[in-house]
Amino acid sequence: MPNQDAPTSIPDGLDGLGARLSLAILHLAISQSEFARRLGSSPGFVSDIVRGVKKPGAEFLAGIRQTFEISTDWLLTGNGTMFGGTGINLDLLRAIRLQVAVARAAVVEDNPTAKALLLLIRDGRLGEATADPALRTFLDQLCASGDDFELVTELYNGHLWTTDPATQQRNLLAAAVAHFEARKPLDKIASLAKASGATIQINIGTNQRNAGRDHRGR
Repeated sequence: MPNQDAPTSIPDGLDGLGARLSLAILHLAISQSEFARRLGSSPGFVSDIVRGVKKPGAEFLAGIRQTFEISTDWLLTGNGTMFGGTGINLDLLRAIRLQVAVARAAVVEDNPTAKALLLLIRDGRLGEATADPALRTFLDQLCASGDDFELVTELYNGHLWTTDPATQQRNLLAAAVAHFEARKPLDKIASLAKASGATIQINIGTNQRNAGRDHRGR
């Protein structure tokens, strides 16, 4: 078996290859050591490539393509996408814009119709919305906010690697909801209660129960 750690004839001018390899490993959600193990390479060699100290050989690049389906052209030049292809998937882009708009309406605006749609999208039953006039009308009137453009772009670029449509849809929805949830005004009392595991109830009246203790008004 050829030594993958031995550089062979590879074009010069590989500026950015180390950064792209690091990004690929990040998207795969594995460590550099695990990445190297699956390729039959050494962690030190992978680290050297990421840091720009060494250039990979053809065998190493072929192994990445075969093992992880990562585009060799993208690794070498940055052209195309991480997993190949150059065109924009308009259907995916439209789906992401819709999910972001629904997530904003449900989380930020507390819209009950949007919350119902979130459940349908999560369960892969968005088609049922066409049978409900209220949901259909809401969808027709819904449009993504211009302020969410960067979020839509980030989600699009970050989820191209997921090939299973159902998994992709669930991941996108979860990411969009988490984005808006993280930006909601902080309920400090609820946050403290959740962090401590306590149940805090505040009542206004002669009898008050606070943090598990009874305080009787005098």
